[in-house]
Amino acid sequence: MNHTTELSNHDELSLQEVSITPSSNLVLAELGIDPTDIKYIKPRWKRTQYRAIVNWIANYKPHLDASNIEEVKGFIEAFHHLCEVENWGQAKNLLSIDLNTPTNEELHAQMRLWSYYRQVSDLYDRLLGKLDSRWDAICWNGLGIVANSTGNYHRGIECHQQHLGIARSLGDRQEEAMALGNIAITYNSLGDVTRAIELYEQCLALLQEIGDRQGEGRVLGNLGIAYNSLGNFSQAIEYHQQHLAIAQEIGNLQGEGIALSGLGFVYYELGNYEQAIGCHEKHLSIARTIGDRQGEGTALGNLGNTYNSLGDYVCAIEYHQRHLTIAREVGDRQGEGNALGNLGNVYNRLGNYVVAIEYHQKYLTIAQTIGDLQGQGTALGNLGNTYYFLGDYAKAGDCYHKHLAISREIGDRKAEGNALGNLGNVCDAQGNYEQAINYHQQHLMIAREIGDRQGEAGALGNLGNICDAQGNYEQAINYHHQHLTIALEIGDRQGQATALINLGDAYCSQKHFWGAIDYYQQALRIAREIGDRQGEGMTLCNLGAILIESGQYSEALESLRQALEILCKIGDIYTEATVLYNLAKVYEKLTYSEQALMYCIQALSIATELDIPLQKKCIKLKQKLERRHN
Repeated sequence: MNHTTELSNHDELSLQEVSITPSSNLVLAELGIDPTDIKYIKPRWKRTQYRAIVNWIANYKPHLDASNIEEVKGFIEAFHHLCEVENWGQAKNLLSIDLNTPTNEELHAQMRLWSYYRQVSDLYDRLLGKLDSRWDAICWNGLGIVANSTGNYHRGIECHQQHLGIARSLGDRQEEAMALGNIAITYNSLGDVTRAIELYEQCLALLQEIGDRQGEGRVLGNLGIAYNSLGNFSQAIEYHQQHLAIAQEIGNLQGEGIALSGLGFVYYELGNYEQAIGCHEKHLSIARTIGDRQGEGTALGNLGNTYNSLGDYVCAIEYHQRHLTIAREVGDRQGEGNALGNLGNVYNRLGNYVVAIEYHQKYLTIAQTIGDLQGQGTALGNLGNTYYFLGDYAKAGDCYHKHLAISREIGDRKAEGNALGNLGNVCDAQGNYEQAINYHQQHLMIAREIGDRQGEAGALGNLGNICDAQGNYEQAINYHHQHLTIALEIGDRQGQATALINLGDAYCSQKHFWGAIDYYQQALRIAREIGDRQGEGMTLCNLGAILIESGQYSEALESLRQALEILCKIGDIYTEATVLYNLAKVYEKLTYSEQALMYCIQALSIATELDIPLQKKCIKLKQKLERRHN
């Protein structure tokens, strides 16, 4: 019996040690509530409310596997009872209680970090206009952050404008800078990067005026993000490096990690994966040193994306799974959704579309649960991509249309352009070239309006592909050269490789084999320089196909064998199936029927498993080979 009692006491002590809420005695003392005095409170209805407040704070005990919102339920319920008795000061103090989280955030701020947007919005709404201007500023700022986090950008601007007006009426330059910075972030999310940069520069001038070095560094980093959105990578790098220098100068390790993360993202966009990995690994190390779990998750996710682009899918999955684990541990629902979406993207590239769809659906469910409209759009776009690769153009188009509708609802111009481009690709695949051109022209127009250079280049490339399919080779080559020019101007190595491959395709369509081979070889050099194994494998596959067309069978075999080795190593079975099909074609040309049939059967097996359009070509070739063999 004594042994059982000791275990129970130990369990209770362990629960207290890991609880994210401070002790009830501390909280009640902070609120100035003495439970022994409640019996003297009049009238009776008010006394009843205070008994409920004490009961929720002192006696509420979450179950062992409680979610984060259940952990703080006692405080939230007590807050609403305080509002019923109109004790706004105590209600405000309860929202300001520091939780026992790694960053010791106040209750309301931690709820935002956990992505409990609807619940925390209710708290801010109840306090608005009930205290003083400073608390109104805090509430408007919080409501603006919630609106931005859920993709409700126009509402976000309204809230941050309210915050800005209060800050200026109080003459509080620090709060004014904060509001300007948040408005800028919102415009950047909307794709109005020019307006965002103007606001960031106003914010930066204020922070330099008041000598806030940490804030100055943060805004420089945001300017880096803005210029990255425009495809002005050299300017983006300069701003992130300035942020990094300030963070190191003042000893702000968290700021240093954020600056390194920004630099890593720019290097990723440039296709400089080695430098990107270096930056993200440094960010990861700093996050672990300071106990920044959310930052650790972000760094792991960025590393996963980089390894995915390199074709190292095993490594990518490992990093995204670690991000997912951390996001769930700290209750970061948006981070959890992002990790699930990124895992879906890896399985897309592996050709494992069933698993990819499962991950994207889970991401979509989380985004819907927390009211994250932008996340819903991203998840729908990812689902659309998966159905597109499967050749299910009806489902792909449905997903892209939903993504387009959400993008327009929240005013996200860049996402709107991407959705239009994806719809154009669906129409292209269906042979509906007129509608495809219309979608890509709309994407091109938006990209140019908002200064999205990468989007502009992608739209030009897609228009070139349609012209190629229509036999308008001169116009196709013109579009692809425009794509290549932009990629060269902004230093986008991955974009350069894509444009070169498209040029190779256009020359191949005209039977200009030597020109096509030259472009494919240039793309191959870039893929090898930046370490893009999947890009290398796909380009070798294309090169092998054109070498077959030009009658260079031994060279084609060498190219395809290299491609097969790479693709088997990285697990890209989708492209592997195409390589096997091309190997079957080479051996058919060489009249080695048995080898041709063997490779054709292997290609058909994979294509059938993936349920992709290549099946039809494989079946047709198999029947042809079997007739010859018999």
